Formats: sequence, structure tokens, C-alpha cells
Amino acid sequence: MKYSVITGFLGKLQDRFTEYQTDRDLKEKFELASKIEGLDGVEVVYPADFDDLDLLKNLLNRYNLKVSSLNVNLKKDKRWKNGSLTCSDKKIRREAINWLKKAMDLAPEIGCNIVTVCLLIDGHDYPFQIDYRKAWMYLVEGLKEICGHRSDVKLSIEYKMSEPVVHTIVGNVGKALYLCEEVGKDNIGVTLDIGHALYAGENPSESACLLAEKKRLFLVHINDNFRNWDWDLIPGYVNFWDYIEFFFYLREYGYNEWMSMDVFPKNMDPVEVFSKSIEFAKNIELM
Repeated sequence: MKYSVITGFLGKLQDRFTEYQTDRDLKEKFELASKIEGLDGVEVVYPADFDDLDLLKNLLNRYNLKVSSLNVNLKKDKRWKNGSLTCSDKKIRREAINWLKKAMDLAPEIGCNIVTVCLLIDGHDYPFQIDYRKAWMYLVEGLKEICGHRSDVKLSIEYKMSEPVVHTIVGNVGKALYLCEEVGKDNIGVTLDIGHALYAGENPSESACLLAEKKRLFLVHINDNFRNWDWDLIPGYVNFWDYIEFFFYLREYGYNEWMSMDVFPKNMDPVEVFSKSIEFAKNIELM
């Protein structure tokens, strides 16, 4: 396996109540990443990490880090407050489509062939808030266009049940897989976040099997929780046996791609948290 860390977890963090860690610029994030034991690469975030493309390339070379995937943030900007790819405003949907197309063009420039996105802002809070039929139609049509933009880059959809909306439009492995089949392109697949699978009441190993059978398992995010919320804890510290089973099935399917650490270090040393995460995962690999 190859291990990466999402750059967003190397800077300032916040939840609904307080802030954690230090506000670091891109140089400082890479310097911190270079201290993580066993790290092979980073999952960079668009647009946050792309203010200076040359700087990003230089940092990757300086620290000898690869790019596991390019994560498009379709939630933070205020323009997405009413949705991105499913927004009722055609102009907003077009902007979301263009962001993902731009990301697909940028990915090969940094040695990467996977763009991943978690549509957390797309969904609803209340009954009658959105037209479910139109929202799903917009989503499928948009993804067809994006995937057709270039076939040499994969688009990986990360699912999650909720947050910030109560019900996201792609909330579990079944809907994610159904979406891939609806789009019908070879270059669309799924990012399986173990914490999201646990929170959705799934068995992560079963979810991995469903995706791998259809050749839709493109990327894995590792973290852990108590199945009651997406806490992004250090992987395996809670659901130890689930992780053993998960790695067993990854070996069965010959998955040797990236394992990206989606872990919230909160008030702990990020270098220690991510080093321990990799150490745990590599020990499981050897079992």
C-alpha cells in the first residue's frame, strides 16, 4: 500500500465549537508532512493548495512526495450554500462542473490520475426542500459531462450520510454504486472512507467487496469512529477487527493503491497521529 495524508489536516482545524492546531501555509504543511514516518504522498485540495502551482510542484519535488489524489472542495465557498452539482441554479451547477473539469486538467500536471470529491453540501435538511427527481438528474448529467471531459483521469465520489446537510444525496455505498452505474463511464468510481461506512451502519469490508466487484473502488480513506459520528479517529484504535477483515479483502482483490489518512488530530501532535496511523496500517498489512 501507499500512504498519504490530506493536506487540510496539517493546518488549522475547527469544529462547530472551537479551533485546533496552527494556521499553516502550504510550505509549512509540507515541512510537517516530511516528518511523518512512512508517508509516501499527499492528497492535495483544490482550490486551497493551488494558489501557486509552481510552488506546489517544487514542494512535491523537494520533499519527494507523490500525489495520491486531488480533492475538490465543493462545500466551503459560500456559492455552494444551496448545493453544487445538484443546485437548482444552473449557473452554480455550471461552476461546480467547471471546477471539477479544471481539477481533472490539473491532476496530471502534478503526477496524479484521480480527482475525488465528497458532495457534502448536496442534499436536504427538510421535507419538500428540494425536488429529489431534478437533483438526481442534475447530478447524473453533470457527472457524465465531467467524466467525458477526459478519460485518462478518474473521478472518485466519496459518500457520507450527513454533514453539513442532514441528508446528503450520496449517503451510502449502495447509492454511490448506483450513481456510478447511472453515469455509466469507466472512469467514475468511489472513495471508500472507512469512517463514513461505519457511520452509515455498513461493514466496510462488505462495502469494499461491492465496489471492487464492479471495479469502482478507486481510493480508500482510513480513520475510525464509534459508529455514532464521523470522528476521524486514528484507524484501528476502535474497530480493530474490522480493519483486519478490511485489509484481508483488499489483498483478496489485489488493491495496492493509495490509503489516504482522513484523520482529525484535534489537540494532538499531527506528526505523531499520522505516523501512528501508518504504523498501525502497515502492521495490519503484515498479518
